Amino acid sequence: MLGKIATSAVVATALLAPFDIPVASALPPAGSCANGDFRWTAADGAIDMTPHVLTFTSVGVLRDCTGGPDGITGGTFTGTHIATSDCMRPADGPITVDVLWSNGETSRLWGPWPVTMQQPTIGTLDVVDGLGQGSKVRITADYEMTPAMVGGCLGPGVRTGVGRLSAATFQ
Repeated sequence: MLGKIATSAVVATALLAPFDIPVASALPPAGSCANGDFRWTAADGAIDMTPHVLTFTSVGVLRDCTGGPDGITGGTFTGTHIATSDCMRPADGPITVDVLWSNGETSRLWGPWPVTMQQPTIGTLDVVDGLGQGSKVRITADYEMTPAMVGGCLGPGVRTGVGRLSAATFQ
């Protein structure tokens, strides 16, 4: 359940490091954001024991960014993730994340977001527009699982949760 909920949050975190780095570069990643946090919300229902398609939205903050252009130190992001979800199975589906960087530039990330019950969730998204376009970003997100979420799965469902980003770098 947590992984499914985290899907939208992870999408948001994917926006952490869209710095201008070539996709096939043999060099180590040049841009990263070491910290961040987010909140995800099931916009049109709740995660429960019955599989169904849900739209998740996420909002978050990126911090401790280094190695990017123009002195970027952080940013904010919003994400939308659509996935078939239930409390016992992963929520895989496409995610779109829009990032507003501390220097005023923007990036849009898109790709599959492989949320599973095992944490952390790690995925690679394409930078499809804005700063870093044509690059890829690797995102690591931890979704918080609480006793209330377990109870929600057995009852009315889970509609929201939080998480933190442990890493995000361009590949």
